[in-house]
Amino acid sequence: MKRKKYMAIVMTTFAALTMAGCGGNASENVSENIVDNAVEHTEDATEQSTDSTEDNIADSVYADVESGNAKVEYTGKGDSTVYLELSQVLTESESYTIDEICEALNQIEDFQNEADITYSIIDCGSDGENELLVEAQLSAMYSLDMIIKNVDDKYVICYARDNSDRAYETINNDGTIERYLNSSANIHDTEYSFVDADGEYKFFYGVTETLSLFDTYDIYEGDSKISISTEGLDAEHIAVQEYYFEENYDDREYVYSFYTFDDNYGKVETEEGKADLAELGVRFKDEGYLIYDSDGIDAALQDRADEIGYTKL
Repeated sequence: MKRKKYMAIVMTTFAALTMAGCGGNASENVSENIVDNAVEHTEDATEQSTDSTEDNIADSVYADVESGNAKVEYTGKGDSTVYLELSQVLTESESYTIDEICEALNQIEDFQNEADITYSIIDCGSDGENELLVEAQLSAMYSLDMIIKNVDDKYVICYARDNSDRAYETINNDGTIERYLNSSANIHDTEYSFVDADGEYKFFYGVTETLSLFDTYDIYEGDSKISISTEGLDAEHIAVQEYYFEENYDDREYVYSFYTFDDNYGKVETEEGKADLAELGVRFKDEGYLIYDSDGIDAALQDRADEIGYTKL
């Protein structure tokens, strides 16, 4: 269901991201494994970027891109830029140097300084064919990530995304991407996507997580608001997760899952908590919303992974 959600800030800090569904004992939970993999991938990516020195790039097919002697084609495919929209300053099927792309973005935001650009060799899809990761720090607040692939002796942008101080990402050596968005102290999003061995960008899924609830959980659909009461529940220790498989905000359809946590924001499962979650689920269902337990979330994620060829579960 399409909607916009507003939740007032009910705390100023939280200890950690928790991505699993409401079954605290599911040690093989797919959504938990994704977070574990994300940490491992991030560590791997750090090690790989350290290894990807200028000498590595100088010996690769991407040396001319780094030196500015070769241009990269903008096709519009894989362009996930939001604020610094490449489509506003670049023309499809035209080619540009990396410096020209960064300079063009000054038409949207005056960065007032030269971009600090880092180049790294990665291997999307782990097929042994290298791609070029370009990370351009445009200002203290904004940056641009791009993945470049050599296709038939032509350099093509197969992924691009802008980042800010509230929305940032990690691009791993295998082309998997974890993106983090902070809406407020108690609301955050995590999104998973990847660029495959063929250079095709695919969105896997995202989840918006709200830690602690007020008297109602408000869901906006167009001009209307649905308020789901939390009366009689220990709402302060309940988290609501909204899963979606559409990258475009206006196209999203959501499924919901819940879990309970303790005063230290660690996920816990108690008899009282189970009863609260069961009752909250009834209230969501009464309003027509789809509720999944942890097994249902796992199955949905596995189906989505099979559909798009995501192999990291």
